[in-house]
Amino acid sequence: MRISLIIVSLIATSSLLLNIMLLTGFKFSNSPTFKVLEVIDGDTFKIKSGNEERRVRLMGVNTPEAGKCLSLEAKEKLSNLVLSKDVALENQFTDPYGRIMANVYLNGEYINKEMLMSGFARMDYYENPKRDELKKAYEEARLKKVGLFSDVCVSKTSAVKSASGIVCTIKGNIDDNTQKKFYYLASCKNYSQVMIDLSTDDSWFCIEQDAVKAGFAKSKTCD
Repeated sequence: MRISLIIVSLIATSSLLLNIMLLTGFKFSNSPTFKVLEVIDGDTFKIKSGNEERRVRLMGVNTPEAGKCLSLEAKEKLSNLVLSKDVALENQFTDPYGRIMANVYLNGEYINKEMLMSGFARMDYYENPKRDELKKAYEEARLKKVGLFSDVCVSKTSAVKSASGIVCTIKGNIDDNTQKKFYYLASCKNYSQVMIDLSTDDSWFCIEQDAVKAGFAKSKTCD
């Protein structure tokens, strides 16, 4: 009788632990781990794989390029998460640039998700089996208005001046939905509503020719 009670107790305890692991997002994984040697930027790092070094890109995550607003903060965040630690790579494939695209885990922690929740990253357009989970984290960061979704990277007035000292007022803006690039003159109907996000390739221009050279087309609201 006593043995039966012990067995029942062990089963109950195991079941409780399993439920706690599932509820807290604990992830069972048999994937090999790799030491992170260097963090390149907020979404890319370097690992040791056998006798070679490989670059790994966080699948579904896109942080500001070097020199852009919050790029250093994004790199610091990823460094704190993975640098000199052993990570597991899942759902991996190689992109056209030779980087390993992967969902990255560290002791059950989903690193891709952590970067999006921090507000230092936007979602990219790669197919990802974890896309719904990442989208939820991304929307949470937007709702809380943290990082890239705060006003810290929004430029409302131009700090760019021409060689003659005249303030440059032409706004070059990339549409969030279509990724199309348009520029706006001060005379355009919705000029005051257009925001310049310095974490992206949005930019101020002094003359229309410079905007065109950068790949921006004149907005139809300027006609």
